[in-house]
Amino acid sequence: MNTHIEEVTIRVKSIFNEDKTKRYMRTYEFTDVVDGVICAVIIYSPRMSDAFLSGTTTQRAYMLMRNHLDKPIREMRVISLVPTLAINDNLPYVESQLDEVNFHYVEATLDEVETSGGMIIVGWGSPGRLMHHSTLYKTLFAEHEASMYCIGTTSKGEPQQIRMANENTVLEAFNNESIKPKFKILKETKQDDSK
Repeated sequence: MNTHIEEVTIRVKSIFNEDKTKRYMRTYEFTDVVDGVICAVIIYSPRMSDAFLSGTTTQRAYMLMRNHLDKPIREMRVISLVPTLAINDNLPYVESQLDEVNFHYVEATLDEVETSGGMIIVGWGSPGRLMHHSTLYKTLFAEHEASMYCIGTTSKGEPQQIRMANENTVLEAFNNESIKPKFKILKETKQDDSK
């Protein structure tokens, strides 16, 4: 009996904030793939425990991408939307401030995914509503919407969490404008370099 065993090397790189309470991005590079695309998964992961783990969400996102693409995946990036949360005693909900470092990694990755011909899967569920209603994120996502997909939406229009997917899940185009805003975003300080 002849058995073919395939060995694949995956280089993993994580980017954290200084005290490692936020993981901005985790990259999986498939070193045996030469002519492949870059893909990204955008989730919501504010807790420290999530900063170190990769599990069901990552595996299912990779499965969905493999089912959807006709090119091999050279690199897969898992990006967490990690706002700076702020309690306001005058409001019944938590406010969030834009984390500019986080935004930088999201913006750079979406540009690279589009250039490579890859795809982006979003799946933050209801908790992600704390961040992506920022004007900067809405504008950025609108620029890349043609490459963005989800597995379905919640009743509020949010992209469902990817861990709910299975091997038969069909991806849908992501429509950032269908989401109903709820939370207020504070202090958008990213400067326009063109001025």
